[in-house]
Amino acid sequence: MPKTIATTPSWYWPDRVPRVLGTPPYYLEELLVERWARRHPVHPALVSSDARTEAAELAERVRAVAVAIDATTSPDRPVAVCAGPTAEGAALVLGALASGRRALLVPPGTTTNGRVSQASLGLADPTGAGQLKAVGLDTVGLDDLVARAPVDGAGPNGRPAGPSNGSNPGGGEDDRPDLGAPVACVVGRYGPVWHSHHSLLAGAVALGAFLGVTGQTAWLSTFSPCTWEGLCGLTVALLAGSTLVLAEPCEEAAEAATSEHPAWLLSSLSDALATWGGSRRRRANDDGARAVLLMVGGPFDPDERRAVAPVAGGTALTLFGMAETGVVLASHPSWYLEESVGIPVPNMHVVPADPDTGEPISSMWELVDQAMVTAWSPSLAVAGEAAEGADGRFASRFAGRRFITGVLAASDPNGMLYLVDE
Repeated sequence: MPKTIATTPSWYWPDRVPRVLGTPPYYLEELLVERWARRHPVHPALVSSDARTEAAELAERVRAVAVAIDATTSPDRPVAVCAGPTAEGAALVLGALASGRRALLVPPGTTTNGRVSQASLGLADPTGAGQLKAVGLDTVGLDDLVARAPVDGAGPNGRPAGPSNGSNPGGGEDDRPDLGAPVACVVGRYGPVWHSHHSLLAGAVALGAFLGVTGQTAWLSTFSPCTWEGLCGLTVALLAGSTLVLAEPCEEAAEAATSEHPAWLLSSLSDALATWGGSRRRRANDDGARAVLLMVGGPFDPDERRAVAPVAGGTALTLFGMAETGVVLASHPSWYLEESVGIPVPNMHVVPADPDTGEPISSMWELVDQAMVTAWSPSLAVAGEAAEGADGRFASRFAGRRFITGVLAASDPNGMLYLVDE
């Protein structure tokens, strides 16, 4: 139902944040890994409790993983990756995506269904190895996989090793999938969905520009790189040339925040409360944290957000999204309200829709009491997982080009959106 507003609606938009951005035509490893290996080879790219990987070393490992996968697996079957928030897990995910094979990303502790058992190879850190072995997969870790790589100078799919130009990485014939082809399968709200190099990079470009992320800083993520949230943090941090610190929630993450001085802390609201919410926890802001980024999938408790806010000097920013869409709405460091989830990130077209039909409402957000959040962006997943019957579920969530999120929101006169139901 329409509502009456006494003032003229005026959408707030942060200064120096573009509303629309292009997505460079490159594979992920080119911008996230190879570029920084050339520019800052000794800068730490990945850090976890048992490993510290410099940019040049990460490039070597990602290439070796990609070459080994290409040499030892069938192009007709995917590989499965199961890892916790570790540097090894992040390198395995990046290598799998660089290989040209489809990668099934399996968060540790989740149900491992039939589609995973059909993979040609399992890649795992110690946290995820048992889960893949339990379904009968030949499972290897990073060191074993690197040892399998042929030492003949050839890159994945027979293309030359070394830097590439994006649109044709080998400079000649290339068997890799198109930038828009499905390569990474993550578990979404409506079943497994596939992302492409282009959709993942589009999401990273948009969120990085929205937050004003710069290089030579540190991020701390408590998410597995096999989740969409962890993949988001991985791509945003490495795209900017930042150091990504990966740690399990609670003690490990609290210690990493103290020792590594991250500028950005990426976590779920519940994990952030468990890690930094206690009065005896040392505030991450004491070590220079700029903001705590709280991933939410629907309505949240503003009081819990307030409890986390002192971790970063009062700056707790919410990011709403899901595997199917990437980040849709986010708080901006320059202006936010603790009850509001935020505003659309660049390139994200957020349209109010009828909750019953999904059809767009021909009014501004500010003029409706509440409506279904529907979204379109280059960061949307490119396909569902047909083998699990989820492709139909994913496709059924569209109204035209817009994805129906299943979450209801309301707006204030300034365009700040509030999640009210799901």
